[in-house]
Amino acid sequence: MYLRFIESSIEQAFGGADSGLRMLELGDQVIVGQDISEETGKAYFSNRGYEHVSVDINGLHGAIVRDLTRPEQFQDWHGSWDVLTNAGTTEHVEPFEAQYECFGIIHDCLKVGGIAIHLIPDIHERSEHGAWKNHCRYYYSKSFFELLARECEYELLSNTVINGLRCATVKKKKNVPFMDDRQKFLESIARRDYRSSPTDIARIFLRRIGVGRFLRRIGLR
Repeated sequence: MYLRFIESSIEQAFGGADSGLRMLELGDQVIVGQDISEETGKAYFSNRGYEHVSVDINGLHGAIVRDLTRPEQFQDWHGSWDVLTNAGTTEHVEPFEAQYECFGIIHDCLKVGGIAIHLIPDIHERSEHGAWKNHCRYYYSKSFFELLARECEYELLSNTVINGLRCATVKKKKNVPFMDDRQKFLESIARRDYRSSPTDIARIFLRRIGVGRFLRRIGLR
């Protein structure tokens, strides 16, 4: 379902001409519970003709180690990517103030005409249905992406909810700076308390010793 959203967004933006597109994936994404032979996002999209690069602080499955709170680590990639995917990554970027740097990195890395595809927890779905509760501290909304589109002069291609996730795709129309009102940006992200459990503590420890793939497979990540 989520892969279909990513692929339909690319088809909408590029008319199905996906071969050779440069794709930057935030996070070490592993495919779970689908009838697909590939086990990682990297393998899936590489096998379909994309020039694929993933970044994750864990460095697993071929991901390049870069820190999404450090814009200087991405300067060599400015204006380089046709497609950028954020599937459950930015909501974990800490501290809260670094959300601004993270989305600024996304903006700067896109080519003009490139798209950023976001699948991240929605605050309304959490408040009304408990979706993704205790998954993270930061939640997004329809109005968050409307704000980004206005301030960064994006075309908002989609802005919907799938299984509690805010699924939004924006297209970079002009080579303009990322929105300069940091406070306004941060105020548009909802913060909620995160109650850690013994499972969370074990999950953090296991991530640090490099078994993130196992965690995803049993549904803990």
